[in-house]
Amino acid sequence: MWARVMDGELLEIINTPKSLTINDIQYPVSIFTTAWTDAARKEIGIVPYVYFGNSINNMFYRTSEADVIVEEDRVVVVRETTARDIDSIKSVMKTHINSVLSNFLTQTDWYQIRNVENSTAIPANVIKWRADLRKKSAALEATIDAATDVESLEAMTAYTQEMLDAGKKASEFDEWPSDPREEVE
Repeated sequence: MWARVMDGELLEIINTPKSLTINDIQYPVSIFTTAWTDAARKEIGIVPYVYFGNSINNMFYRTSEADVIVEEDRVVVVRETTARDIDSIKSVMKTHINSVLSNFLTQTDWYQIRNVENSTAIPANVIKWRADLRKKSAALEATIDAATDVESLEAMTAYTQEMLDAGKKASEFDEWPSDPREEVE
């Protein structure tokens, strides 16, 4: 990215290369290629537009940008990351858990219906799986409720090399009991 500046003031942010008219002179798009140096662009008031800091926008953090600083050889924008409200994060995480649980249970609800309507027994492994799913959901929600900071909530969703080495397939937040109907015997 580049910026067009004049007398220490930002005139324009240039996101993508384009031809420009500056002081009644038409400049081709090639001014943004290696055909021109930063020094040559600076002579006509075009300088790099740079960001410092990370841009993180997820359920845990949001990024804001401080005021634009026009320096001699560039325009700088500093990004600041701040944690979201912990109660909002907890709500989003619990909503996700309930959605995952509902999706899993819906897959085997037909066993329950068949049992009620026809007294057909539900396979023991399906009964156990449904109970395990509910236990996992309750355990996750308890862990979320007990959390006192954003970092501990974020850690629940992290998948580390240690977890991989230990044979885990996902983070604590994303690893649910396996569907017994998919197990190969």
